[in-house]
This record gives sequence, structure tokens and C-alpha cells, in this order.
Amino acid sequence: MSIRLAFALAASVSVLAHALPLAAAEQVPASDLSRWTGEWQLPPVDRATPEALAEQIPAAVEAYRRDLAALAADPAPPSFANTIASLDRAGRPLRRLMALLRIYLSSHSDEGWRAVGPGLVAMNEAVLAEALSDPALFSRVSAVYRALPAGISDPEEARLTELTHAAMARAGAGLGAAERARLAEIDGELARLQLLVNQNLNREAAGQFVFFDDAARLDGLPPAQIAAAADLARSQGREGSFAIPNQRPQVFALQTFVRNRETRRIVWQQWMNRGGTAGEFDNRPVAAEILALRKAKAQLLGYPRFADFVLASRMVGTPERALGIIDANWTAVMAADARRVTELAALARKDGIPTIEPWDRIYYLGRFNRERFGIDAQEIAGYFPLPRLRDAIFAAAGDTFGYSFERLSGVPTVSPDIEVYLARREGAPAGIVYLDILPRLQKPQGSWAAQYRPAGDLALGELPVIVLHSSPPPAAAGEEILLPFEYANVLFHEFGHVLHMLASTAHYNGTASLTVPWDFVEVPSLLNERWLLTDRTLDRLPHYRTGAAMPADLRERLRAARQYERVFSVNPEYMAMALVDQKLHQADGPVPDVNAFEAALLAERGFPASADPIMQASAAYHTWSREYAANVYTYLWSDILAADLAEVFLRAPDGLHDREAGERYFDLVLSRANRVPIEQAYREYHGRAPDEAALIRRFGLDRDGGAK
Repeated sequence: MSIRLAFALAASVSVLAHALPLAAAEQVPASDLSRWTGEWQLPPVDRATPEALAEQIPAAVEAYRRDLAALAADPAPPSFANTIASLDRAGRPLRRLMALLRIYLSSHSDEGWRAVGPGLVAMNEAVLAEALSDPALFSRVSAVYRALPAGISDPEEARLTELTHAAMARAGAGLGAAERARLAEIDGELARLQLLVNQNLNREAAGQFVFFDDAARLDGLPPAQIAAAADLARSQGREGSFAIPNQRPQVFALQTFVRNRETRRIVWQQWMNRGGTAGEFDNRPVAAEILALRKAKAQLLGYPRFADFVLASRMVGTPERALGIIDANWTAVMAADARRVTELAALARKDGIPTIEPWDRIYYLGRFNRERFGIDAQEIAGYFPLPRLRDAIFAAAGDTFGYSFERLSGVPTVSPDIEVYLARREGAPAGIVYLDILPRLQKPQGSWAAQYRPAGDLALGELPVIVLHSSPPPAAAGEEILLPFEYANVLFHEFGHVLHMLASTAHYNGTASLTVPWDFVEVPSLLNERWLLTDRTLDRLPHYRTGAAMPADLRERLRAARQYERVFSVNPEYMAMALVDQKLHQADGPVPDVNAFEAALLAERGFPASADPIMQASAAYHTWSREYAANVYTYLWSDILAADLAEVFLRAPDGLHDREAGERYFDLVLSRANRVPIEQAYREYHGRAPDEAALIRRFGLDRDGGAK
């Protein structure tokens, strides 16, 4: 989930936030950092310093403000060219400077960058918010919008006009002065409270440890992790003991390996209760205030509930449809899980455990997979050495979409281990891709894709510049990095985002790939995961030592294990969180205790006692973030769309590698970005609306709860 969220934070920018044009270039002091030169006009990271950006970004912000004021005061009648297109192009130096800042903050941060980063990011967000809510600009935009459809003949220009008008209306630009002031006040308080949720979780966890005096309580945990627990206890003044911090990696490793059930229970219950204990770090009153403010914001903007406001700009359109999608899959998921729990319980009874509890699930699922499928994680990793996996990703993109990748030399990067490639499609340059896929100090954990320059700049003769970040587990000295299956899958996933950004044929920043609705942005990446386990891809991944191809039997067992585990959204833990998120944002009255609300709702739904939600409501940072509020359903919806799209490929003669199927998907969906509504693109590609049963069908389930 953190992988998706990290990408989503970069993808959730409004239409105007994608704009970065030429107008004020001459007004920026020492503007060489906003002028990217050379053959491919790439970011000058070798010349960027915290001090330089701390000087240049404020100047670029003021230049952007002057450009916006000039646009608003233009005496000429509003037109697409002097209003919509000009807004889309405005602020280009600022965008480039912010790209440089984010390169360092996301891939090579140190004290100098961390000292200047938050203030500069806040300054940028403030001016983008000003642009979106400016009533004078909105008046001009509205004049162009009202002239549709007769006033603009070009479909992409009409689309950009619609998107710009909608973004500004949703930001409150059409409100009166008093209402805009109240909206700004609400947004400021929401920003503070949403940050406070995470701060509370982090500060609470920093002081939470479970101590064990007997190493036998950790039996099954790998020796290196037991040693780390001993070191941590020593640092806390508990020499001779073992400490488990309330942090995801340690908690889930313990749940996976430790045989002692009481140990698992204690650690699990502390994990699940984050943010839910009365005192300094209690998130329940914070969440109640967030919900009240979100509802007030929605009503100020003309919507009865916050869920109505959020989903009006999504593919699904309404809260009722989002709930309907969850409900339509609920029975099948819960029935499939009940069958799984029966199988896990048979294993647990051999250990004298009568029923499966939430702290048993991970442990016995791991045992079940080893015993049923014979999957050894280390054996699988031997087929996924990082360099060959990279080449296999490139090859799959070549098979299906006609891409090739040429390594570039001499390109400035923040670290010498970053590779830079020129992507070509059918021989023509299509974009620049940075691969930052080696572990490194001063680099955040996780995997995500982002863009330094969007394909909307194609109108200016520039290629998109894209980066894929990842931090796989490091190898021992002198050894190759061997990727666990999960990391191999993640790299295919993130490269799906890269392909989406590369493919864009948009002529404007506001119609580029990452402006598609939030509940579609993950679909290309989820679809791209499917290429990992094809025979053609696995044939390209021989064992790193023996050079032998993965045996057919092992391939089938790996696929069977994947089918059995299913994807993230086809499991009760996720379904619970999606349901609670949607219901909280549709509540009619105050919700003083979100955990009590969640418990009552899940009891009413008959949620199984053998499971917990992924996170209890007081710790569900997705629900309390700006980006995922009332949006947790999007994981399920995106998986449905990806499964539905995959069926077209699977019916083709060459399956997922079928070039004709790939060309059709590329032309009708991927490359169109947001030039047309994604619903239209999808219908033209598939000949119909999305089939909401596709995901359940993929995993051999049915909506009545039976197994097929």
C-alpha cells in the first residue's frame, strides 16, 4: 500500500498544478536551473544546491503570481489561447525548479535539502492553490467554458477547458469572498489535522516496544532479526532482553515466522490499536474533527456529503456506486476467505489451536503455501536477479508496445548507480527514463514512479522525463541483488506507470497521463504486473547461477500460489477498510469515535472474527490523508478494470504479448491520457462499459459466494 500511496502523492495534482510554462523565464534570477539544456533538455542535478533553490524558487513563485495577475487583467476577450492554454503553460520555471527539489528530496536527501524542502514545498502548494481559486481567472475560464461546444472545435482544447473549469470550481473559485475565506480556513485546518494523524502514529510508535526476556518467545524468527531485537532492547536499557518495535517490518516479520502464538497476539494487538488509546496520541478526536470539516467543505461547495464531493470527479461518479462495487464483491470475498480459514484451521489444530484468530492468519498462510505449493522464497529469488529483471521488463514493453531502451551516458544524476535510458517507440524517441532501482542511503524506502517533465510538454518539442525509484533488499558484498517475488512484481507494477507517462500524446499539461481520474491512475500499472509470470518473460529469466530456465512445474506452482493468495483487494482485510472509509464519509451526523463506528459497522456486516481490517480506523492513514479520503475503494475498482482489460489480451493469439492487442490498447487507452474522458476511451477499446465481475472471475469466484 505504501507503494501505491507514494506514487499517488505525485499523481494527485490538479489540472493547474501540472502547468509550468515559458512566460516568466526571463524574470527568474540565476535562471540556469530552470533552463534545462543539452540534446534532451534534462534536469541539471549536478548544479542544484539547497541554497540555489532556496533563492530561486521564491523568485519563481513571485514570477508565477505576476503571470497569473497579468492573465486575469488581460483586456482582450477570453479565448482558449489567451486564457486556458496560457494558464496551462504558466509557471514553467517554477515547475522545473520544483522538479529539481523533489529529485533530491525523494532520492538523495540530506540535512541541507531537508532543511529547505518543507518550506519550499508549502510555498509552491500555496501559489498553486491561489491559481485554482482566483475569482478573476475563474471568470475568464468560465467565459470560455460557457462557449462550449460551439466555441472550440478541437476536442483536446475543449477537454482541457472542461477540466480547468471543473478544477477551479472544486477549489471554490466560484464562491463569494466570505465563502472563499471560510474554505481556505477549512483547508488550512484540514492540512494541520491530516498531518497530525500521521505525527501521532509516528510519535506513539516511537515509544512502543514489546519486550521478551526469553529468546524462546521468538522461536522461528531469522537469527539476524533476533540479534536486531537484542540490540534494540540493549539500546532501551534492557540488556539480555529482546525488543520488538511497533513498526510494520518487524511486526509482520514476527507474524510470519514466530511459532509462539502468545507472542504473535501481544505484538499484533499493540499494532492494531495504534491511534486508539486515550491520551496524547489519540487519533479518535482528531478524526472526528477531520470528518466534520470535510463535510463542511463539501456543503460549502454544494455537495451534501464529502463522499459526494470526492466521487463527482471519479470514474464511478457517486458514493452509491462505490458502495455498490464493494457490496457486489463482498459475499464472494468473504465466502472465499471462509474456505481459506477452514484450510488454515486444519493446520492450526495440529498445533493445538482450535480456531484461527487475526494473529494466526499470516503465520498459517505462510505455512500453508510452503506445504501446499512447495514455494521457497529464496529459490524463486534466484530467477530474479535485478539486471535481468530490468531487461525482461524492457523486453515485455518491446513485445507488446514496440518500445526499445538505449542506455545514455554522461547524464547528470544524483548518484552514479542511477541509469538513464532513451526510450524509443518504433524507432522514434519517446522519452527519457531514469532507473533509480538500487538501495542507497539518503533514499526513502519503497517503490514509486514520478515525472520530472510530463508529456504535455511535447507541444514545446520536449520529451517526457520519467523516473522509477525502488529500494530492494541489498545483496551481500560481491553478490548480485536477487529480488523476492514481491519486489519483482512491484518493479513490473511501477513500470506500468512509466509506460502510461511515456505513451501520452497530450499537447497540454492538463490533459497528460497523470490527470486521469484518481480511480484509473493505477490501472496501467496493475495490468503491467500480469507480464511477469508469462512463459515468455520467465524464459528470459534463467537462474542466476545455473543458467537454467525455471522448470515448468515450478512456474505452475508459483502461478497457483499467486492465484490462491489473490491480489490485495480480493481479501477481507482490504474490503473492511474500503467499506469503513466510504461509510465514514457518508455519515449523516458526527462520528465521535471512529473505532466504535468501525466495530459496529463490521459487526452488522458479519465480518469474520478471524480477520482484522488492514488498519483500525484510528490508524488508517489513507482515510485521513488528503489523497485517499473516500477513495480507498479505488484499489478494488482499479483491480477490476485491470482484470477486465487483461481479458482482451488473453483472448488474443499471442496472449499478453500480442502486438495487435497491445497496439489497440496503446492507441485507444494508454496514449490518449486525459485527452478524452477515460470512460469514453475504455468503451471505445472494449466496446462496452467495464465488467464489474471481471476480478471475481479472474480468481475463480462468483458473487453468490460459491467457488467455480
